[in-house]
Amino acid sequence: MKSLFFLLIPLLLSAKTIVFTTAFNRPDFIELQSKLFQKFLKDDYEFWVISDANNPEMRKKIETTCARLGLHCENVPQSIHNLPYLYRSPGENYNNPNVRHCNSVQWAWNNFFSKHDGPVMVIDSDMFPVRPFSVAEMVKKDQLAGVFWSTDDLITNKNFGYLWLALIMFNNTTLPDRGSICFNCGYIPGTHTICDSGGWTGIYIQRFKSILNILPLAYTQGHHFFCPYRYAPDSLQTDKTPDDVVIRELTKKGFTEDEILLCLKRPYTIEFLGDNQFLHYRAGTNYENYSNDILSSKDKILLEFFDRILSK
Repeated sequence: MKSLFFLLIPLLLSAKTIVFTTAFNRPDFIELQSKLFQKFLKDDYEFWVISDANNPEMRKKIETTCARLGLHCENVPQSIHNLPYLYRSPGENYNNPNVRHCNSVQWAWNNFFSKHDGPVMVIDSDMFPVRPFSVAEMVKKDQLAGVFWSTDDLITNKNFGYLWLALIMFNNTTLPDRGSICFNCGYIPGTHTICDSGGWTGIYIQRFKSILNILPLAYTQGHHFFCPYRYAPDSLQTDKTPDDVVIRELTKKGFTEDEILLCLKRPYTIEFLGDNQFLHYRAGTNYENYSNDILSSKDKILLEFFDRILSK
């Protein structure tokens, strides 16, 4: 019986869900994610932070935050961003934010998470759970879950679909050849198709399309719930819909009171994923160079929202 007990230990450990994110800055987001996972993630889980900070001071802040919160922290070797680590087209910037993100996730997947025998979730550093969810349940009947993205070949117009790297869940117990998954962005080999982060997951999906099951997660841009969004038509960027109409329409769509109150304050360029299970702050590292005024206002509105849902 004793030997059977010890044989069971790795099986029990392997069933644990692993959540990992990459962090470039904003250690405050790490703490916020940690609190929200504690409240809303129903699985037995571990939270890992893959730090891609490119200066010693920020790297130390991230390490200190993780140590205080009891989180796993691994530093991405900065040398991988000069290799190139993943395929790059001639003239591509190796340190483009998208490229760095793909490199970091790939490095973490290759070295740690492709080897885990339980559920795994990769999540952007500015993506936050806001309703109860279970990674294990969401991928129980599916090998993958995530937001489908697609783009057309610039010459042939052939559509190419893939999973957006902002949020992907993996059922590692059933995924075929999971170590071969690539999260690269840019041109798909042999085509004129340009993809966002995670684009090369489409190659894996095509390779195993006859046996893969994928749970698609909804993706809702800000203008669909009366918040400004940079890709919306200009007429919607200064939405003046009366509050009573916003409340009525969002109530019909299943928004909670807290989510409606957030939308009434109209924070700039946020998104909801899944059935409003995740809120995407969007461009949390500020690679788009928003002004301090925009960021401060957005932070205040969202932190008030997070404080409200965490207090319940």
